[in-house]
This record gives sequence, C-alpha cells and structure tokens, in this order.
Amino acid sequence: MGFNDNYEEYINNLNLVWNECYRVLHNGCRLCINIGDQFARSVYYGRYKVIPIRTEIIKFCESIGFDYMGAIIWQKVTTCNTTGGATVMGSFPYPRNGILKIDYEFILIFKKYGNAPKINKEMKEKSKLSQEEWNKYFTGHWNFPGEKQDKHLAMFPEELPKRLIKMFSFVGDTILDPFLGSGTTSLAAKNLHRNSIGYEINEYFLPIIKEKLGLRQRTIFQDETFEIIKQENINTDFKEEIKKLLYIFQDPIKFDKKIDPRKLSFGSKIDNSYSKREIYYTVKEVISPKILILNNGLKIRLLGVKERPEKNGGAIQFLKEKALGQKVFIKFDAIKHDEENNLLCYLYLSNKTFLNAHLIKNDLVEVDTEFDYKYKSKFLQKRMVK
Repeated sequence: MGFNDNYEEYINNLNLVWNECYRVLHNGCRLCINIGDQFARSVYYGRYKVIPIRTEIIKFCESIGFDYMGAIIWQKVTTCNTTGGATVMGSFPYPRNGILKIDYEFILIFKKYGNAPKINKEMKEKSKLSQEEWNKYFTGHWNFPGEKQDKHLAMFPEELPKRLIKMFSFVGDTILDPFLGSGTTSLAAKNLHRNSIGYEINEYFLPIIKEKLGLRQRTIFQDETFEIIKQENINTDFKEEIKKLLYIFQDPIKFDKKIDPRKLSFGSKIDNSYSKREIYYTVKEVISPKILILNNGLKIRLLGVKERPEKNGGAIQFLKEKALGQKVFIKFDAIKHDEENNLLCYLYLSNKTFLNAHLIKNDLVEVDTEFDYKYKSKFLQKRMVK
C-alpha cells in the first residue's frame, strides 16, 4: 500500500486499517502508530512540500472514537537513509531554500475508551518496569538508531516495539501489527513473553520473517507455537468500504504524478520489483542546453552539463535534431534535484545514445563541477580529450 496510490487513496486505505484496529482492540488498550513526515517531491507533486501524514491519522482516529494521548518524537540517530533523501538538499550553501532533513518520526498514541481487561497480580508483577525504564520510555523524545534499510523499505529497530510493548501491555497479552513487514514486532513480543498476530500482504517477506523469528531453528523455540496462515482471496470492494467510513479524506490538491518515485532508485524494495525495461518518454521542448520538457510535462535538467553562452545556439540545435520528438529514457544519480527543483538526470535516446556525454564530447557545453556525481570524472576526461 502506498506506491500505487495517490495521496488521497493512501490516506483512506490507511483509515480502513485504523478502523479495523479499533474494532479488534480491547477497551482501555492502546493503538501505537509509527509514522514520519514525507516529502512531496516536485517531480510528481508539482512542488516541494512536507506532507504531515500524522495530522490525517489523528483526525480519523478521533472521529471513530479513539482518544489521542499524545506523541513521541523519535530522533533517529543514524547514518541510514532518511525520508528526506539526499544528504544536502535545497539551495546549499545559500539561505532561504534549504530543506530540513527528516531524520525523525512520530509515534502516535491512541486509547480506546472503556475499561481494560482485568490483569491478575502475577502478570502485573511479571510486567513491571524499572524506574529507569519508566523514565526513559514515558518521555516525549526518544533517541536511538534507526534500522539499516536493506530488506524492507520501512524497517524499524526492535527497540521501538520493545518499548511500546513494555509500556502498554502485560505479559501474556496479544500484540497486533497490521503491517508486519520483516517481523520485528513479533520478535519483540516473543522476547517479552507476549503473543502476537501480524499481517503482511507481500509474500516476498515471508522468508525474512521466518529468519528473524528463527522458524528454521526449531530447538530455540520449544515453548512457542508459530502458525502461518495464508488468507484466501477476499472479494472486498475497498472503494465501497471507504464510503462507509465516518470520515473520508479528500485532498484539496489533485496531484499529477509525472514519474513513478520507485524509478528514482532503480526499483522498489517494497514490491521487490527492479526495472528490466526502461520507461520511455518523448522530448516535447528544448528550453536550453541543460533544460528539457518531456511529453508528460516533467522538466528535467541534464546532470553534469554547464552552459557555454557562446555555444548555446549550437547546443540547443543539437538537442532538437537528436531528441525533439524522439523516444528517450532517463537515469538518476544520488542527487535528485537542483536548487530550482528540476529533476537531475542522465538522458538517453532509445538506441542508448548518452546525450549528456555527447554534448560534452562535441564541445557544446562545459562540465558542471559544482558537486559530485557518478560520471563527473568521465565527463572531465571527454572534455580534456576534446
């Protein structure tokens, strides 16, 4: 869920999940949601902005009866990728258009109204927190490293569910994770002597879950029982289910996604798909030796290309003759956008002619040396040879 949805669909599909969580949750118990702000990339949303997904989650959860109990800000002390993308973003080193690195996430806490199930004294004693744990957990800011994103797009460290499980459940309780992913929540629950139920719609993650929970090493888990249930296909019209919700999110801004965000990193970990065939566009307009507009309205900037004013006419004519109206495909580097939010890319004709390199080879442009990128050395060599 997410990549194939627009923002409105994404939020309303999430709301179906929260609605089910409310239905199955015991009175007096907690729903904890880990969510981060997201960049609305100009490449497919028209402009940079930060989307505060948490605000819609809070609005919906309160509308169905949850009490909002506050949020914990998790500062991810980490070197792994953050939601914000590039290490240096915006107008660096100049003021005004710098962009905050989103190296934090929120943990939203909700309570279902009513009296919680009775807990016997033995379970209470087994579930006690130390004073040190209490002071560390029940605070508005947490600081611990994030998880390296190598197998699942939204992995989090075991420390996160461990804290929440100890804070809001007793030994023997059942923990539900509707987005099980790599199985971290179930692992934390097992280690804390709780039961757990997890849902994961992507079957690709099943081997990862089995490995994390040690299902291939049965001797370790002699006292535990694990069951994997594959749900049969259900004939549910989710659009109709959304219509039944007490609150339906309607996005005031209709975004036009010009390019699949998965292509910015050559494949998606969330759906295990890596592009084997290029996506082709056509060049609609050549604005300058480095700026072009594609048939879907996307404005691109040729990475590594710096204009030579005295050669601009020749460079533009070269691009028009080679690329205007032609099928092209684009590839990306670590830095995705310039200070004006143009998408930085390498441009290729369908026959794999590398247009960035040919502009340099034909002495029509200079090599941009203001920042590092994959083909910088190659471009400089072509310029020197010329």
